[in-house]
Amino acid sequence: MDRVGRRFITLYALASMGTSLVFLAPLLVSLALKVNSLVGIEQAPNSLALVAGVGSVVAMIGNPFFGKLSDRTSSPYGMRRPWMIAGLAGGCVGILIVALAPSVLVVLIGWCVAQLSLNALLAAQVAVLPDQVPVAQRGVVAGVLGIGLPVASVAATYLVQLFTGNRLAMFLVPCAIGGFFVVLFVLTLKAGSCCCWPTPS
Repeated sequence: MDRVGRRFITLYALASMGTSLVFLAPLLVSLALKVNSLVGIEQAPNSLALVAGVGSVVAMIGNPFFGKLSDRTSSPYGMRRPWMIAGLAGGCVGILIVALAPSVLVVLIGWCVAQLSLNALLAAQVAVLPDQVPVAQRGVVAGVLGIGLPVASVAATYLVQLFTGNRLAMFLVPCAIGGFFVVLFVLTLKAGSCCCWPTPS
């Protein structure tokens, strides 16, 4: 397996940070604000606990399921790319449902869709590390990827606060920014045996 270059590592780290941004923006701030706006401050903690708890269960089931499914995927576009794109799209749809939800029940449904889809994205994205990074570089690359989580946490909080006056933007702007980096990584992913675009004849 060939060594990966700085460009690959940079794009991979940005995609990982983008995925974390899409996850964390609602989880840290906007989901709680949405629930509070629907049920009021007194009932919000219980309702939020229900939404977050059920979403976590869905995530625990979805992540290994989609990881195994992507391992067995055979497509002209590779094993991981279809799941990264489908997971991102489904996750953004789920977050849109949350943003527009008229009740806590719809918030719960939307958040479960988001958790399931984004864990499909996450499982496929993480699997790129053993797919395309040689053993000698995996520690360094994993360390660089780890930096993205705290950066995404700060960025998520900042973006939500920046768009507090616009509830729809508060949910969708992190999706747009994070999704851009994920798509950029998918489109420029180095060709290889596991993740490759079809070779022109």
